[in-house]
Amino acid sequence: MESRLVSMRQITVEFPGVKALDRVDFDLCAGEVHVLLGENGAGKSTIMKVLAGVNTDYSGSVEYKGEAIRCSTVREQQLRGISIIFQETNLLRNLTVAENIFLGRQPLTRFGNIDWRRMNSDARHLLDSIHSPIPEDALVGGLSVGQMQMVEIAKALSFDSDVIIMDEPTSALSDTEVTSLFAIIAMLKNKGVGIVYISHRLEEILRIGDRVTVLRDGCHIKTVPVASMNVDSLISMMVGRDLSEKFPKVTVTPGPVLLEVKNLHQAQNGLRDIHFHVRRGEIVGFYGLMGAGRTELMRCVFGADPFDKGEIRMEGRSVRLRNCVDAKKHGIALLTEDRKHQGLILEFSVLENIALVNYDKVASARGISSRRSLGNAKALAESVRTKTPSLHQKVKLLSGGNQQKVVIAKWLNADPEVLIFDEPTRGIDVGAKVEIYKIMNDLKTQGKSIVMISSELPEALGISDRLYVMRNGRITHCFDKVEGLGEDDVIKYATVDNTAQASGRMGA
Repeated sequence: MESRLVSMRQITVEFPGVKALDRVDFDLCAGEVHVLLGENGAGKSTIMKVLAGVNTDYSGSVEYKGEAIRCSTVREQQLRGISIIFQETNLLRNLTVAENIFLGRQPLTRFGNIDWRRMNSDARHLLDSIHSPIPEDALVGGLSVGQMQMVEIAKALSFDSDVIIMDEPTSALSDTEVTSLFAIIAMLKNKGVGIVYISHRLEEILRIGDRVTVLRDGCHIKTVPVASMNVDSLISMMVGRDLSEKFPKVTVTPGPVLLEVKNLHQAQNGLRDIHFHVRRGEIVGFYGLMGAGRTELMRCVFGADPFDKGEIRMEGRSVRLRNCVDAKKHGIALLTEDRKHQGLILEFSVLENIALVNYDKVASARGISSRRSLGNAKALAESVRTKTPSLHQKVKLLSGGNQQKVVIAKWLNADPEVLIFDEPTRGIDVGAKVEIYKIMNDLKTQGKSIVMISSELPEALGISDRLYVMRNGRITHCFDKVEGLGEDDVIKYATVDNTAQASGRMGA
């Protein structure tokens, strides 16, 4: 590490009803990865949005390269050399890679027209500098999430950024894309770029971080070298307590089979010969690498997508699920992996979101009853321990963990018997993860059937009662008992073609 690039002192930010940051200090040196760690709502993104010029209503002082500055706009910070890459990329899908990189500042010819040759050439140079083979003239809409992250990095470098803020950059990346990202981070460090890295994935923090600053409830707790920490000590600093039981589990004797899928095929997504079942009072995990077909399978089960052939049975009876409404009527709920775009309406309140899937509960002869609606939402929000200043609070202002609780409360409002959780803890801190697991356990003890898709193998092993593994649109194995399983036992079925030895009918 070399000279100090950023020094933030006594940064305070207040939102209606909450102090998001309380006199927080933070600094960043050239050529280091400084990790920001904390539970959802701790203030990590808030302080970085101050530095990036997104949150401009703050008190305290900011110095950049030894000079006092006021963070007033995103563009001004970019021109200074400070760029932020958000968890959800801010790219225009109908434009090319080069157009996105130079949006609003395209090079011009002497006649005032866009100099397409120069723009594409400059974009190619930037992409080559991070060893990215992405074509500069490719439409962004056709890129993977990992490739979009590469375009965002190239865009940041186009401003000659000395500071790059990465907010949960690996939350939706494959293992291969994560490896590529880490290689680029190492290259940027060698060039003297300072990187602020926000993540909940503790193992990767230990892998790439130099220093870590922990925030809790808007306050600075500690800044320490990453080399002096391990996973347990990081967790203890984050939550202020030991989380000796990261994956709480309750033992329930499963009841009869509630949901059964037989011989499901869908050519569009390569789903073949799918057989599985879920009993009352059990959590059934689905593990696989990206592209294995887990989400696509559950969309078929939920009626969101049609399938070519196969049968879905509820309590032994064949059901026809033409759409999501049919699935809801038969007691099936799908909690999507993308809660911000598919699970919630961010501009709506907690109260309004909870009511979305079942207005019948709060309807009266005169329409929607405000009294019933409020009482119903209050009971459901409390049942999943949602932390919110008010039921009238917009969900976009809640932490990721509490947003996920609102999604759960919304679906509980429909009285489902089968709840499909697709990546239920993605983008959620360690403490909030435990709370989500406890909610799932509560539902399990009530005799509900839980299906959980997870890309985190420790989570899949820690929470599931039984575990199905998928690869290339097929179930390659079912573990009817997960106690004592090692990760190697599972990984081989997710990465190696075992269909000759393991039928998709296993465990059915």
